[in-house]
Amino acid sequence: MGTHLAWHDLKHRRARTAAALVGVSFAIVLIFMQAGFYQACKASAIRIHRLLDFDLMVVSKHYSFIMESSSFPPERLAQAEAVDGVAATVPVHLFPTLWRNPQTANRYDLALLGVDPSDHPFLPPTFGALMPSIQPADTVLFDRDAHPILGHNPAGTWGQVEDRRLQVVGDFAWGVGFVGQGLAVASEETLRRVSPGDSGALELGLVRVEPGADVDSVAAALEQRLPPDVQVWTRSAIEARDQRFFLRDRPIGLMFTSGLLLAVFIGGVILFQVLASEVTSRKGELATLQALGYTRRQVYGVVLEQGLLYAAVAFLPAVAVAVVLFAVTRRLARLPMHLGPGLVLAVFGVSLAMCLVGALAASARVRSADPADLF
Repeated sequence: MGTHLAWHDLKHRRARTAAALVGVSFAIVLIFMQAGFYQACKASAIRIHRLLDFDLMVVSKHYSFIMESSSFPPERLAQAEAVDGVAATVPVHLFPTLWRNPQTANRYDLALLGVDPSDHPFLPPTFGALMPSIQPADTVLFDRDAHPILGHNPAGTWGQVEDRRLQVVGDFAWGVGFVGQGLAVASEETLRRVSPGDSGALELGLVRVEPGADVDSVAAALEQRLPPDVQVWTRSAIEARDQRFFLRDRPIGLMFTSGLLLAVFIGGVILFQVLASEVTSRKGELATLQALGYTRRQVYGVVLEQGLLYAAVAFLPAVAVAVVLFAVTRRLARLPMHLGPGLVLAVFGVSLAMCLVGALAASARVRSADPADLF
């Protein structure tokens, strides 16, 4: 009966209901966008990790974040290979540098990975058969999903890192999101030429365990065997660590974390205002319901159900708008924003909770709908 009344109340004054639904949809879209940026922050923090093929990662004891990883002696990987359960180790150099835009000659941030192509450091299928192409010195593979300020860098383009000219011999689709402007991959030989003072120290050491070996046990053995100047992390642990660092310690992560909470709060306020206005304008009808024998709890129920109906009806157009905004943001800002089923369900749950709280707050005004006012 309550749902029937709430639904007919929404249909009675359609222009007013439409305006209210626009406000609720706006609040839900705001939550979608802030949740999308928050999701993009989490994805950006581990974007480089998801390129690399490893079970365990060896890093410096001073490691803070993958883009602030410090370095450690390459001998640590040779020592790691002597530990039972280790199948192979792969050295990876991570060199934050500046790329000279070939079109404008301006320089912008670039993450340059230095690898031995024969080590097969990357997970398939991102690079496929491209790795042999960087064997010649002074060649790189360039991320075509890098930020546009790095320029247009198809195969054959000559760019510059430090004082060294490098030729792009292939490209790949990746995008590093919020952690940098772009990514390029070169051989170790090219990296040494770019940074001639480099001592050969490593930033990342990839460890692959033997089939059937327990990853946590091998990690514990490595921690015991290796000197204290390095740390050993499982894939899940280092990804969780870097996400925490990026979301809690980096200003942009804090901004989008607080932005998500603020969006939920604003959505609740918008819905409260919508429902409070409805209750105020319907005081006569609500008083009539009580005069007809409805208990105050039943009248509260009508208001709560109306709030849930607002959330349900406004959600579908909000999803449609969010799909478009996510696509536009992903294309223009090159951010890893994806509107998957998990995010849709999460926002729907938050929207229902938000509407329920707003309706509970608005239902307090039912007390002012006194049946005596009808006479």
